[in-house]
Amino acid sequence: MHWYDAVMQTEELVLTNRDGKRMPATLARPQGESKGLVLILHGLGGWKDLVLLKKVSDFFLSEGYTTFRFNDSDSIISPDQDHFHSTTTKYTEDLDDVLVYLRTQEWYSQPFTLVGHSMGGLIAAWYAARNPEDVRQLIELAPAVSWKSMWFFQLPWALLTMIRGHASLLEIDGKKFRLSPLWWNDFCKFDGYAYARAITAPTLIVSAERDHTVAKPFVHRSYTKLFRNAQHSTISWADHDFDGHEDEVVATIEQWLTSS
Repeated sequence: MHWYDAVMQTEELVLTNRDGKRMPATLARPQGESKGLVLILHGLGGWKDLVLLKKVSDFFLSEGYTTFRFNDSDSIISPDQDHFHSTTTKYTEDLDDVLVYLRTQEWYSQPFTLVGHSMGGLIAAWYAARNPEDVRQLIELAPAVSWKSMWFFQLPWALLTMIRGHASLLEIDGKKFRLSPLWWNDFCKFDGYAYARAITAPTLIVSAERDHTVAKPFVHRSYTKLFRNAQHSTISWADHDFDGHEDEVVATIEQWLTSS
């Protein structure tokens, strides 16, 4: 069966976090017995139905896995979002709240595969380092790594934002959103370089050659060397969201799963 021919059972859900804010989610289950769970995390300003994430979900579904993806409570399209005051810490809390729900479901299985795009990749690494028994495999797609890797093109701007107290402007699909200065203060608490050394799960890191957002391929190559068991791959000509290159990302994941 080809990954795009997947027969699925899909359910749209709305979860609630600890603050009572709603988080839309999609559960997709294969016909027959599931091989396990794949949990998919979007990036800052992203959402669960990004083409890249849907195609990754469809691929794993066709391989016999249950997939679950959700919008964090402050995602730009979540019903109760306050994107201006969103932080990476709040996203990690949302992930913890989602896992509380997942563990009550009969289809939940552990260890699971954890997939994260952009900031979701950093959060996935954060979780895998703290909960090695939960994570079977880790897949990071154009992941954010650390403030330490952003100095050459973003950190000066970020420091100015924090010092002056100005809001940061984030442009996504032609729409502009503002981030509080608190976002940068909070982001600096997260360090993928430190997490990598503690991660035991086999890891795949996929870079986008034309990524000008969170980290360039040479940063990801250095990052990969810190893991106990990791492989790095770069998708040529791709931008941060891998627009038009989603099938190449899926093929890279498939090849890695086959060889690992």
